[in-house]
Amino acid sequence: MKVGMNLLLWTDKPNPSEHLKLLESIKEWGFDGVELAADNMDAGDARAFGLILKELDLGCTAIAALNASEADPASRESQLRENALAKLKHAINNTHLLGGKVLCGPLFQGLGRFTGRGPQTDEWDNAVDTLRQAGEFAAGLDIKLALEPINRFEMYLVNTLEEGVRFIKQVGLPNVGLLADTHHGNIEELNVPDAWRKAAEHIFHVHISENNRGVPGSGHAVTGEIFQTLKEIGYDQWLTIEAFGQQVPGLISRLHLWRDYSEHPDDAARLGVQHIRKHLA
Repeated sequence: MKVGMNLLLWTDKPNPSEHLKLLESIKEWGFDGVELAADNMDAGDARAFGLILKELDLGCTAIAALNASEADPASRESQLRENALAKLKHAINNTHLLGGKVLCGPLFQGLGRFTGRGPQTDEWDNAVDTLRQAGEFAAGLDIKLALEPINRFEMYLVNTLEEGVRFIKQVGLPNVGLLADTHHGNIEELNVPDAWRKAAEHIFHVHISENNRGVPGSGHAVTGEIFQTLKEIGYDQWLTIEAFGQQVPGLISRLHLWRDYSEHPDDAARLGVQHIRKHLA
């Protein structure tokens, strides 16, 4: 398994010139690669990052999310669905330019939209159709899509891995699978290891994220049982730390991050990679 670090701990707008030293530190701390927000990046920056990562011998995965007021695969409004497909294609292209092979994220629907009801049949079908088109485009660039079920407070279309499996089976493409996230599983799954075992063949990517979004290993969502389960199911892809703090103003209200979760802003990375390596040893 490879260990990655999501740059959203420090920035939601990665810039190759500003964040070179950060990438060098991530390499020094013992990571195999990084995860970059591919949706908020232009092609020139993606290409530049790709060259830097190659020089540093760092691998890469990419992440994206959609704002429901601008783009929504599940929307009843055709323009919002078209916008979602365009944004996904942009992120897929950038993933390719970065040198990555996986684009992940809660791509089932636009975030920030709730109706007061659970998913309706037409919303579900709209999302399946939009993600199928995105998946077909991604296949042409040899990119996998890892769709992330997230908790009910952030999304209502798909909250559990079981629901995610049903969704991707309807999409019906071999390059469209799931992202399993310890934070969201801690909220939504009755038993996280069991849920991961049942969805094992469809898990393309894993996020290591503590229950409070802080340092992996400091809470109750990232336990030794998680790593044992991954070994049992034969998972051998990326384990990427996704942690947050007070350093990215745009994420504070969106993710309800009302306090710091560690003594030092880099602790989630520096201490988190040590926690993961200990359990993988």
